[in-house]
Amino acid sequence: MKRYQADHLRRHDAPLRLFQISRTPGCFSLSSGFTLVELLIVIILVGVIVVLAVPSTRDVLTGDSLKKSARQFIGMERKLRGDAVRDQIDYILCIDIPNSAYWVITSDMTPEKQDEIKKTAKRLPTDVVIADIVDASNKKKFDGEARIIFRKSNTCSPALIHLSYKEDSMTIAINPFLGVTDVYDKYVDVSVNDAGTFHSI
Repeated sequence: MKRYQADHLRRHDAPLRLFQISRTPGCFSLSSGFTLVELLIVIILVGVIVVLAVPSTRDVLTGDSLKKSARQFIGMERKLRGDAVRDQIDYILCIDIPNSAYWVITSDMTPEKQDEIKKTAKRLPTDVVIADIVDASNKKKFDGEARIIFRKSNTCSPALIHLSYKEDSMTIAINPFLGVTDVYDKYVDVSVNDAGTFHSI
């Protein structure tokens, strides 16, 4: 009887002992943790992803800055053209090339009023510069102040505005009769004739 009870107890203890062995600290830590090799692989993969993502992020930021600047001039051209016709007075877009700033005056303003408005000039996004502006005489203006006149007759001065952000550029073409006709995502070297049409040099 005692031998039967001992055998019976051993049979019931066996699975319990096996269960306890599988829960030892060493086995548990190996099955639920990461090995050094696995951690190194994860670190390498994260590094590769970061390296690949940096150029894409730079391109997005660059594109946004240039596009925002282009939209400012495009929106200003449309607004001033409409305002000139509506108010029957000439509007003048003044552009400070070295400081990448601009402001708007009208032909009936006094010099004092014009100077006052100039002090509140708006600026392009940081690091976006006006490389140059081509006027109706096909001359590139690299410094000083350029002016685009929007007349009450629904015409304006033809112009090319070249914007730059580090290594990237954009070109905005303004036609005297049609307004902004082209926007290029690069520096386009073209000339403007007296009729306001654009031709590649």
